[in-house]
Amino acid sequence: MIEKQFGKNNTTQRQLHSPSPANSFSPSRGFVEQNRIKLDLTYIINPLDGRSFITRQELDEIAPTVIEQHRLLKQGAGDCKDKGVSMLGWQSLPDKITREHLDQVASTASELSEKIDIFLSLGIGGSYLGVEATLRALTHSYFNQLPRDQRGGAPEIYFLGQNVDPDFFRDTLDLLDGKRIGVNVISKSGTTAETAIAFRIIRELMEQLYGNKAAELIVATTDKTKGALRTLADEKGYKTFVVPDDIGGRFSVLTDVGLFGLAVAGIDIYEFVAGFRQMMQRTETDDFWRNPAMVHAAVRHLSHRKGKKIEVVATNSVAIYQITRWMEQIFPESEGHNGHGMWVSPSLYSEKLHANGQMVQDGERNILETFLRLEGSDSHIAIPSDPNDVDGLNYLSDNGRDMNFVNRLVIDGPAYAHFKGGVPNMTIDIPRRNAFNIGQLYYMMERSVALSGYLAGHNPFIQPGVEAYKKAMFALAGKPRTEQEGKTIESAINSMERLVV
Repeated sequence: MIEKQFGKNNTTQRQLHSPSPANSFSPSRGFVEQNRIKLDLTYIINPLDGRSFITRQELDEIAPTVIEQHRLLKQGAGDCKDKGVSMLGWQSLPDKITREHLDQVASTASELSEKIDIFLSLGIGGSYLGVEATLRALTHSYFNQLPRDQRGGAPEIYFLGQNVDPDFFRDTLDLLDGKRIGVNVISKSGTTAETAIAFRIIRELMEQLYGNKAAELIVATTDKTKGALRTLADEKGYKTFVVPDDIGGRFSVLTDVGLFGLAVAGIDIYEFVAGFRQMMQRTETDDFWRNPAMVHAAVRHLSHRKGKKIEVVATNSVAIYQITRWMEQIFPESEGHNGHGMWVSPSLYSEKLHANGQMVQDGERNILETFLRLEGSDSHIAIPSDPNDVDGLNYLSDNGRDMNFVNRLVIDGPAYAHFKGGVPNMTIDIPRRNAFNIGQLYYMMERSVALSGYLAGHNPFIQPGVEAYKKAMFALAGKPRTEQEGKTIESAINSMERLVV
């Protein structure tokens, strides 16, 4: 009945055609043009009450500085090292990934998938957000609830190790009962608390269930030669993939950190890499107005200088929403240094327009808004006419305007209204849901945020603020060799005046 009335679900149809290494993706010129991501600055440069938020002249004036920083970035220069290692491996990665390596990832993923019903991806931060965001962007909204044959043969996929909420963990365990379990644990060191705790529990469960064969169902993505997880993987005989030394977690979705889990889900990793490669080539140019990453970075840098402290990143697509959460990490963690940077607030429109949309429209004018507009949805849903027109919507149905038309206005309407309310905004247009476009978007954001850090005068590839919470948490937990620091913290807490209402 549903299919007869609404047609086939094109998202499911995509899942049914899992990629084959024998048919590696190679985009035609026409495909590339049809899937060109665009940056629209209409509501940045046009005047409101006689003044533009950012003028073309201002962008032209900052262009030489952006170009200079861009050249440093491409040369591997500038403040880009973490513990003596240059963290720019992501820049050239799309060209360095070989067909043979992708075949190996796809083959290992296929072998594991055939043995399991449920795949657990264990990781936090950059070891988690990119994998989940890409999965949500390219698969059915209720992926795990579909029959396996409608998932293209992929197992159910769940994420653990991104928090230490015992109720969430216990609820997830209920889903594993009676199912064959496979695991990809992702941690460079193997000692990241949230992921290590999750893996310890899951590993014990799997060893109880499968004995020595548990090792065949565990894949570790970790350091090539050192660290706790590497030691354990060598001892237990796990299959392994490598977290590169020169690529930080939030830039790692194109590494094995992301590729293996996406391959398990049946996502075309060959097309994904091609999208990264296309945007890498497009953003190599030093021609400011032909490089969307440079323009994007310039607009955000000038916005911060003009007093914008919050960036609302909004989308009209439930599938794309998880990518706004990926952006919530890569920008603040890269930019939040020395009092610099904007707080990123992910939003799904129109849902959030009935909540913090009021703040965006009429609140403090400290907001920049960025829209990720999905132009072509997988599905087309007509709005039926009603003879009585009780809800007053016949003006849509009678004019052939479907849900897709209304969903586009979910961006167009707020963009104009918020601009008129004093909130400058820009739109990144994503032509359609496919791995190529998601890869393009990721690379554009990676290059933009790297330039943002350079423009602000700090290293965008380190995160000392993140390390601060870990030190305090471990010390309070009584980690060996931090006992004295733990006592100092406890003493400081106990000496504070308590006010509890």
